[in-house]
Amino acid sequence: MPMLADGSMYTISFDTPTKTLIIVTEGFWSVATTAAFSAELLARGTAARLYHGRFVVLADLRKAAIQPLKVIDALEAMMPKALKVTSAPIAAVVASHLAKLQTERYLKAENCRTFLDIDEAKAWLAGGRTAT
Repeated sequence: MPMLADGSMYTISFDTPTKTLIIVTEGFWSVATTAAFSAELLARGTAARLYHGRFVVLADLRKAAIQPLKVIDALEAMMPKALKVTSAPIAAVVASHLAKLQTERYLKAENCRTFLDIDEAKAWLAGGRTAT
C-alpha cells in the first residue's frame, strides 16, 4: 500500500475472478488525499467497467481513522459520479459503530451497505454479483 505525503494510505485494485473492485484505506486523510483518491477511483472504476462489465465494490475501511468533516463532505460529493460507474452492490467494512455512522453519511444509495464484519460484506456482495 503506497504511503502518501500526509501519511495516509489507500489502494485500489481489481479482482478479475470475482469481478470486484477492492479499495483498502488506512489512516487519517486530508482533503488533498481525498481528491487524489476520488480521481483515481473514478478512473479505475470506469476502466474496470469498460474492460470487465458489471462489477461489485468492496471497501475495507477497517484501518481508516474517523475522518474530518471536510473529507466526508468531499467523499459525499464524489458519490454521484461513482454511482454512475456501477449500479452493482458496494460494500464498506468498518471497525466501529462510529465509523459505520460516518460511512453511511456518504454511502447511502440503495446499492450501498456498511458492515462491521468482512465475511458478511463478502456474502452480501456474492449475492449481488449475479443480480442484474
